[in-house]
Amino acid sequence: MSIPPLLPKGLVMPIKALLMAFTVAVIWGVNMLTVKGAVGEIPPFILTAMRFAAVAILLIPFTQVPRGRIGKLALISVTFGGLHFGVLFYALSMIDAGPVAVIILLGVPFSSMLATYFFNDRLGWKRLSGMALAFIGVTIMFWDPTMTELQLPLLLVVFASFMWAVANVMIKKLGDIDTFQLNGWMALMAAPQLLVLSLIFEPHAFQAIAEASWVAWANLTFTVVMSSIVAYGFWYHLLKTQDVNVVVPWMLLAPVVSVIGSLVVFDEQFSLLKIIGSIVVLCGVAVIMLRKPVQRKAQGMD
Repeated sequence: MSIPPLLPKGLVMPIKALLMAFTVAVIWGVNMLTVKGAVGEIPPFILTAMRFAAVAILLIPFTQVPRGRIGKLALISVTFGGLHFGVLFYALSMIDAGPVAVIILLGVPFSSMLATYFFNDRLGWKRLSGMALAFIGVTIMFWDPTMTELQLPLLLVVFASFMWAVANVMIKKLGDIDTFQLNGWMALMAAPQLLVLSLIFEPHAFQAIAEASWVAWANLTFTVVMSSIVAYGFWYHLLKTQDVNVVVPWMLLAPVVSVIGSLVVFDEQFSLLKIIGSIVVLCGVAVIMLRKPVQRKAQGMD
């Protein structure tokens, strides 16, 4: 007598792929904590500039010049580099890591919204319900009394999540490109942008760098090597070799790791409204991720 599989066919991956997906989720979850720790000592814009500069130095020697794509990569460096990571790191300098890790998941419903226009994806009622749940959950978190004076950084996180969705659309329209080439050249063009912002808004940035502890440098090293190179390398490999609808839900583990870590490492307080809002957001995003988009017939797509 055969034993039925625990998961339906199509919702499983090889052990190697499962371990890679789990590793990515844990790295991204821990990364939120390392960034929070780093911005406590190094101003956010110069920290982001240093991150991208280090990524470029490590990757570009192993890549070719992306001929014919420099212009598009420059635009991606603005949306993904400055307007996503720069704004996200700035928000993290003002707000706890736990709520940020949950709110940044709004990038998923934002991506679904953009996909309806750029890729002819049709939103069924289940995905629309998931999108509604995600936004309701974030609204509940905004109502928390401890968030009253943090509306600006919260809105900045929402903005950063939207820029993540925009950047993903731009990357998808870029076509097939080597992961190192994409990350390396995007980082090379993003670093100067963040440096300019730092020179304008962070007059004591270089003094802070000189006085930073080894812990801040360790946090920066983690986000450069483990998050930017290892995790993204694994992630793009999984997206190319496995069913996207099996890979993407692993993203939901990252905020769980971040929230638990923020409670342990930073002793952050998670109130009832934050917990309820976080659960609603996770449920909404899960619904979106587990529903395969239905594509309309192509109608003059670029």
